[in-house]
Amino acid sequence: MIILLLTTQEKVGERIAARLRSKYNYIVQVFTSARKFCEAAYDEGPARIDLLMVDYLSFLNDELNPFEKMVEMERVFPFIYYNTPFAKAGHRAEYWYNKIARHVKSCIPDGKVSDLVRLFTQIDDLVSSPDIQPYVRLLNDPLEISDEEEEEEEDRKLFLEELRKQYGIHNSRFRVLEYLYDRIGEDVMEEDICNDLWNEYSERKTGVLYSYISELRKICCSAQPKGQLRGQATGRSIGRSVGRRLLIERSGKRSYRMVVCQGEAEVS
Repeated sequence: MIILLLTTQEKVGERIAARLRSKYNYIVQVFTSARKFCEAAYDEGPARIDLLMVDYLSFLNDELNPFEKMVEMERVFPFIYYNTPFAKAGHRAEYWYNKIARHVKSCIPDGKVSDLVRLFTQIDDLVSSPDIQPYVRLLNDPLEISDEEEEEEEDRKLFLEELRKQYGIHNSRFRVLEYLYDRIGEDVMEEDICNDLWNEYSERKTGVLYSYISELRKICCSAQPKGQLRGQATGRSIGRSVGRRLLIERSGKRSYRMVVCQGEAEVS
C-alpha cells in the first residue's frame, strides 16, 4: 500500500506513519504542506497511490468538497479524513467506506475498493490506540508529545533495530518481537498476533507462530545490545540493558507475555 498523509501535527503524523510502516509494511509519505501534498498526488496519479489520508484541519472543509474536486481534475483517489469529527472509534472504517461508496466508488476499480475495508479498519484501530488518540486534534483536547516521549520512542526503535541487526532477525519474526515488546508485561493472545501478522487465525498459522516464538526465545535469552530499555506498557524507563534479558513466557494456554529480567529477578 502507498499512502500520502497530510497533517497539521507533524509529530502526530510521523507517529501514525511509523506505525503503518512497522505493523503493515505500508509506504507512507508525510506532508505538512497542502500544496506539496496535492502536487505529489497529482504527479504519482491514482494508479500508484492507494490512499490520501488527510487531517480534517488541513483544508477549509466548509468551502471544499475533496471528492468533487478530484472528479473535476480527473484524479480520483480513495480519500479520508483520519480525524473526522463525525464518527467515533470503531465506526470510522464504515464511515470512510460509505463516503467513498457514495461519492467516487464508480471511479475506483472494484478490487481497490474492497481492499479499503481492511485498510480502514487498521487505520481506525491505529488512530484509536492509546499512544496516538490522545494527541490527535478534533478527537479530544489533544496533549502535546513531549521531548521525553519522543526520546523513549527513539530508544525503542534503536534497541529493536540493534537486536535485529545483531541476530539477523527476519522481518516476519521481527514483527512478532515488536508486537510483544510494545506490550511488555501484558498477556497477548496468539489469535491477536496471527491476525496482526496474516489477518488469519488457523491451525497452520498458529504452527508458524510457534516456530517464530521458539526462535525469538533463543535470541532473547542471549546477550542484549546496549541501549535504553523502556517499559512500553507504562512508558517508564527500565534502565540500561546491560545484564538484562527479555523473556517470552507462556502466560496461558493460548497466550504469551514478554517480561524484562535482570539475573533471576523480573523487573516489573
